[in-house]
Amino acid sequence: MQAVFSQNTGGTIGTEIIFVAERNTTPSYRVTENPVIIDTVIPLPSFTYPMLPKSYESQIVLAPITPSRIKIVDKLEKLYPGYVKLGLGNYTMPYGEVYYNAQRNRKFNYGVHANHLSSFGAIKDYAPSQFDQTKAKLFGDFFLKNHTLNTQFDYKNFGYHYYGLQNDSIPKDSLKNRVAAYNANVRFYNTPSRDSAKLLYNGYADYQYFHEFKKDTFPTSSNNARENTINFGSNFKYKYQENIFALDIDFLLNYYKFGEGDTSVALQYRKKTRNNIFSLKPTVTTFQFKDKLKVEAGLDLNFDFNGTKIFKPVPIIKAQFDLLKGILIPYVGIDGDLTQNSFDKLNQANPYIVSSVDILNQKTFSVYGGLKGSISKFISYNVMVHTSKFSDMALFVNDTVFSDMYRFDVVYDNISVIGLKGSITFQQEEKLKVDAYTELNRYSAEFEKYAWHLPDLVIGLRGAYNMFDKIYIKADVSLQGGRKSPGGLFALSPSDDDFKLGFINDINLEGEYRYNKRLSAFIQFNNLASQRYYRWYNYPVFRFQVLGGVTFSF
Repeated sequence: MQAVFSQNTGGTIGTEIIFVAERNTTPSYRVTENPVIIDTVIPLPSFTYPMLPKSYESQIVLAPITPSRIKIVDKLEKLYPGYVKLGLGNYTMPYGEVYYNAQRNRKFNYGVHANHLSSFGAIKDYAPSQFDQTKAKLFGDFFLKNHTLNTQFDYKNFGYHYYGLQNDSIPKDSLKNRVAAYNANVRFYNTPSRDSAKLLYNGYADYQYFHEFKKDTFPTSSNNARENTINFGSNFKYKYQENIFALDIDFLLNYYKFGEGDTSVALQYRKKTRNNIFSLKPTVTTFQFKDKLKVEAGLDLNFDFNGTKIFKPVPIIKAQFDLLKGILIPYVGIDGDLTQNSFDKLNQANPYIVSSVDILNQKTFSVYGGLKGSISKFISYNVMVHTSKFSDMALFVNDTVFSDMYRFDVVYDNISVIGLKGSITFQQEEKLKVDAYTELNRYSAEFEKYAWHLPDLVIGLRGAYNMFDKIYIKADVSLQGGRKSPGGLFALSPSDDDFKLGFINDINLEGEYRYNKRLSAFIQFNNLASQRYYRWYNYPVFRFQVLGGVTFSF
């Protein structure tokens, strides 16, 4: 039954439902089993392993052990302070050399070195050509905590003959000359340290007295050429980051005299000159692009107080760039300097000069460019082209005032040259080294007809070979061509042949066998082609020469 009302005024709606239902009940039963405890431990089965009678036959093999070699050596090899070299060659040519040096010392080092070479032979059809050369030096080095002091005293005594005359009947004691030099120098500098920013400095002083004596034309000592040379200066170097700043300061003083008080000598040939130079050279070198690019720039400021133009500045610009890790390095540069001349330097270049000469200094200016590098760890090369100008270059022309063309006068000229230079080097450690080089030059003189005695072509080859540290072999070949002779100036009707000095073909070979560290034997062959070429006009050299001897250390 359900009652429903349509309205409810109280606001509440209600619903009432009444019905009849049945509920079924499941019957119960009693559990008859008793509770028990269940054990969680599971017993493991037991296993037995029978011992089988199996065996493996083993062998013992003993490997031999190489016995070790024990070489007992000193921490440093023994040094022999003394060295003597004695030899004798054809043209009655004795040779001797002695060297003695202090052994290892942390505080100082000292030594003496002297050698002598002479010849009592003669060149066929020419005036006496005997000569002797003696040189000696004493040196001492002192090692301070942060500085080093070097001292040295040098002496030389050369005797020779003016043999440039085709007359072998001249007495052997005539036409002779002898020169001597005494030189003392000292150098003081600080040593580099781990601090790369440290200022490095170096100071030096040098004095030399050079003179000639026993002149055959002027026997009195007052007419002998003589000079005093004093050089001193310093240089500084400082590294800041990738840049190196350098400054060189030099004072070069020279005093030369000849016949200054002798009225028997014509006034124009009496000499009493001073040749002084002050040089200031600041430069800056920078390394960029991981040291591949190197650039140097600076000025060489020279004051030549003896020249017509006192102030002579020369620019310095050098650059190189490593393109292929040392294989290809192109470089260019503008460079030059002012070289002080002296009677000693002129005599070294040509010992047959007259005693009365003018002293002028040579100025050099060059523009060059080239390639260099290493093809491998054994081979390196260098090729360069250049154009250079030499102002007041000393040339030698046969003299007719003091001699019958067997001496030379010094003339100065402005020489221009365009040249090509090339070299290649092969070196295999200390076993083999071979150098080949060539020069091709085209000279142009401003006042003289030619640049006398200077070669247009130079080809050279030299090498050294070490065989088992027992046999040492050295060889060199020198070829020179295109030299011009001043002899054509004295011909009545000169032709081109009168100005040709001839081709030089000079081949030398040297061998040494070292019996042990103290005793060895040597032999030298000079001018193997036996060519009588002319080093100077009217001055032929000795033909084939051989010199052999022994060396001994003590």
